[in-house]
Amino acid sequence: MSEDPTKGALSVIEAARRSLEKLIGERWHALGRAADLVWLEFGPRRDVVDHRGETREVGEYALHVQCPWRVLDEDQLVTGSADIYRPRPGWTGDGDFDWGVQGATRFDVRAGKLRAYLADEPVVVTSVEVTAWGDLVISLSHGFRIDVLRTGSVREEDWRFFRPYRDDEHVVVFEPRR
Repeated sequence: MSEDPTKGALSVIEAARRSLEKLIGERWHALGRAADLVWLEFGPRRDVVDHRGETREVGEYALHVQCPWRVLDEDQLVTGSADIYRPRPGWTGDGDFDWGVQGATRFDVRAGKLRAYLADEPVVVTSVEVTAWGDLVISLSHGFRIDVLRTGSVREEDWRFFRPYRDDEHVVVFEPRR
């Protein structure tokens, strides 16, 4: 059997737990994607200048996820990582389906509806749990929960928590071994 994938990861897990505690009480503002990377924004909104020199509004905290994940509303699955690869409702099958095109997927439609809801309703983080394996559970008000599930045996970047456009350290679960 291969070595324990958590070996040497305790300090990363503890850093993740400490960092993610900052989310408790913060508002969840948005989610979206860049290819198959899903991003979530939390905390007060602020204006930043992006890499193109354009001003845009971002949350104080960001979570980028590149492993299986899901958003639940009580006992209903709102959306999850597999929705990125499924065509949007109403797709007739004519032409090629390209999941890489923004707006083409089931996720894009459901995330748009969720962003609209989050704009009107103050959904806030009530608790955060990071397991020894690097799984993440973010519980929120209004019955929402975000689950991030590490399912691979290779230690690679599965998710990252950071403050966008700041020089702060990023917490990365798990960084590739050097």
